[in-house]
Amino acid sequence: MQTDKVVEVLRLLERATVEHLAWLMRVHCRLMFPGEGGDVAVPQSPLVGVRACPGDDLLGRMMKARAAMHAAAERLIAQSEERGCLDAGTYRAFMSRVDDYAREARRAESQLHRAITETDPLTGIHNRQGMLRDLRREWTRAIRTGRPCCIAIADLDHFKLINDNWGHAAGDRVLCQAAHFFKSQLRPYDLVYRYGGEEFLFCLPDSDAETARAVLDRLRLLLAACRTRLDCGTDVAVSCSIGVAAMEPGKGVPDTIVAADRALYAAKRGGRNRVEVADGLPARSQPVQEMVEARH
Repeated sequence: MQTDKVVEVLRLLERATVEHLAWLMRVHCRLMFPGEGGDVAVPQSPLVGVRACPGDDLLGRMMKARAAMHAAAERLIAQSEERGCLDAGTYRAFMSRVDDYAREARRAESQLHRAITETDPLTGIHNRQGMLRDLRREWTRAIRTGRPCCIAIADLDHFKLINDNWGHAAGDRVLCQAAHFFKSQLRPYDLVYRYGGEEFLFCLPDSDAETARAVLDRLRLLLAACRTRLDCGTDVAVSCSIGVAAMEPGKGVPDTIVAADRALYAAKRGGRNRVEVADGLPARSQPVQEMVEARH
């Protein structure tokens, strides 16, 4: 989901919170001062119908908690007006539902904020913010199940020439086109990140090195055949070089990224527009974590 759409959902969530607090105040006024609490009818949530966002599951849970809270409020108000007093147990049950709703709302808000920080604002794909966390999860799964998994880094060839010849707006358009292409051509469960500048990182679960090579060879051939129409009317083509490394026991995620990075540079030295697979991890000249975090 694009960052601006997530921001819009957050705005609606904030509005829902304000309306919820106003409703909750009216309910308590009704309970403490019968006849003076005003309308305690449930307002329609501004989040009704919101779909296709990173917080979808949490929004659904929040809406269920909201419905349970409102149902508890109706029981509490009806009982207090019938008996002329508040029942402590019924009131505690209502406030428990209020706490449930508040917890789910905070959880949804937190996930949506995280989606913003972990989304590249230009291309709309994941950035490096949560990358290592995701990759460590895939590494753990691969080691636990014994199934293969690979990391690949792709670099758009001669990208600087696009910026130099047609400007940075043209470069941005090519980056967006490439990001969309990678997301659409790889499998739904493959992970795609903007790694930095014109580099992209892929995680390919259930793929050994040779399978990944074949998949990525097809990917770079298809990319080279694509054209991006610039504002000036010029069609430009771009190719990519890719380095691949397999996740292995005893070789953590940062080491695997460095191996893929070195395979990428081997692909570039070998003439570009090609895929190279790491056949081992050479001696490092600086700490792996420092190399991963210092790029660009």
